[in-house]
Amino acid sequence: MGVDGLQDSFAGELIVPGDGDYDRARRCFNALVDKRPAVIARCADADDVAIAFAFARDNGLDVSVRGGGHNPAGHCLCDGLVIDLSRMRAVRVDAERRIARAEGGATWLDFDSATTMAGLATPGGVVGSTGVTGLTFGGGIGHLTAQLGLTCDSLVAAELVTSGGERVRADADENSELLWALRGAGGNFGVATAVEFRLHPVGDVLGGALRFRGRDGVRQALRVFRDIAARNPRTLSFQAGLDVDELNVLVCFTGGREDAALLRELSSVPGIVRNEVRRQTFLDQQLLVDSSYGVNRHYWKGHFVRELPDELIDDLIARVSPLGGVLFESLHGAPKDVDPGTAVVGFRDAVFNITAQAVWQSPDDDDVEIAWARETAEVVAPWSYAGGGYANYMETDEPASAAFGHDAFERLRRLKARFDPDNVLRRNQNIAPAGVR
Repeated sequence: MGVDGLQDSFAGELIVPGDGDYDRARRCFNALVDKRPAVIARCADADDVAIAFAFARDNGLDVSVRGGGHNPAGHCLCDGLVIDLSRMRAVRVDAERRIARAEGGATWLDFDSATTMAGLATPGGVVGSTGVTGLTFGGGIGHLTAQLGLTCDSLVAAELVTSGGERVRADADENSELLWALRGAGGNFGVATAVEFRLHPVGDVLGGALRFRGRDGVRQALRVFRDIAARNPRTLSFQAGLDVDELNVLVCFTGGREDAALLRELSSVPGIVRNEVRRQTFLDQQLLVDSSYGVNRHYWKGHFVRELPDELIDDLIARVSPLGGVLFESLHGAPKDVDPGTAVVGFRDAVFNITAQAVWQSPDDDDVEIAWARETAEVVAPWSYAGGGYANYMETDEPASAAFGHDAFERLRRLKARFDPDNVLRRNQNIAPAGVR
């Protein structure tokens, strides 16, 4: 069946090479990824997803899935058929039950705009255009991690369409093993057409950015940042971005006057040149960071670490250059409170996620930028918590098994064999079905 025949049964929009919207539709966050899909199927509903899978199967096309399209590895694109969920972005909030239901293509800006109107939130990411589902299925680290845990810890249900066209629901009562897997193992098991989250009361926050300059100031600020995290505050989430002789710390504070001493301690470090922390709505907090979409080329590589010693801080400060910077994401607080058996995510007991982020624009610089990120990640490796990086940031040259450990990975492979035995959904941090190598 040709694309014209597909359109007869497809409620959404089909985009093919030569269409006026094609080049824009095939963009993703990372400009390093340049794929030319045969068909981009912008689905209107779950039926469209099943129809798209059937068309790909009948025509021997590879399949990728696009939610927000923010994965640095560019897993959302392939040269075959792209199941594009960007038309499925509705978010419904049940304030009385404190549950939000988001369609598979919703972004965090869509989600937060809906939930904060009711004074509620789910811990999400920090960039509004990131897809809700993609971030969640990889774990989810953001502005409320210390207070409320990883994003996947608030996931209570998901509705999927499998590669065979079957509709599946995963919650505590139905397919609970699949729900366990969706909390950290990525998009290996089906296309999520809807996800449901537990919501939490969140009012105004004290949030914003602190900027430090000068090598000595940056070094001291990073040490204070580390030491505050070690005290395990449950009212302060933060992350830090290290550039050449500059450190930017994003903070989100939800505590009282006594706990605010932690913020004062950080903001009083010599070398601070800007303090933009202020009282604001949580939605404003979520708008602090933006990231150009489809403009820059990216290569990210990192490790969860068991500690952040002075030696590693000094080594990373020395390595930062115009080629790239380093992101430090703290995992203190609420992630440690969750029963690890509820989710496959394997990094909650780490101290920080440290990621070398090479960001550039010229294709002529690809090799040197990628080499810098890989070499910088090697500097971090001796302190690695489990030998693997963050599934949401992993590049295509990293094995998924490194993120989970042997026993959990074998459990995931058995689930993969049940829900996607032919490994149709392999444009991800792939988990091969049990029995397949």
